[in-house]
Amino acid sequence: MTTTNDDNNDWLTLQAKMSSILTLQKSQSTTLHQQITTSKSHLTTLANHHSSLLDQSTQIQSSLSTSINNETRALQNDNAELSTQLDAIQSLSRQKEELLVTNSQLVDSFHSSSVNIDKYRNEASSHLTNISELEFTHKRNIPKIQRELTLHAMMTNIKWDYTKCEADENVLRGEVSLVDRGVLREF
Repeated sequence: MTTTNDDNNDWLTLQAKMSSILTLQKSQSTTLHQQITTSKSHLTTLANHHSSLLDQSTQIQSSLSTSINNETRALQNDNAELSTQLDAIQSLSRQKEELLVTNSQLVDSFHSSSVNIDKYRNEASSHLTNISELEFTHKRNIPKIQRELTLHAMMTNIKWDYTKCEADENVLRGEVSLVDRGVLREF
């Protein structure tokens, strides 16, 4: 019976070991089950975070794309404006060059005119002197001409009006008298 007892003891020891192993396996199984549940929970949380991050990434990408498009259009508009201004500056630069050439020509013309002014002033002074002398000669001859006209008037019945002639130096005025016809006409 010793064998049976030994077998029985071995069996009990084996049973105790098996029970201990079973308890340990149940405990490990429970722990493993809890870890799997926790892992599933973590995976669900990670999946939710991943989905949220993906949505945020899509929104950020869309926002960045819109901003890039807006900035690209603004840059194109600025480039067009700068191009227009550059064209205007180049046009003004050409006008400036043309005006500098024109100004140089005007300065040259002014200098040549300044030289000619003295020449023409001397000629004008000479002509004025001649005119003054001629006018003085004519004024000196006026009384003689008036006497001759008076003599002529007596002979031709013309009466000269010198007061009206002085008001308008280019016009002679007077009256013609035809005594035998009784006519008096002004001129």
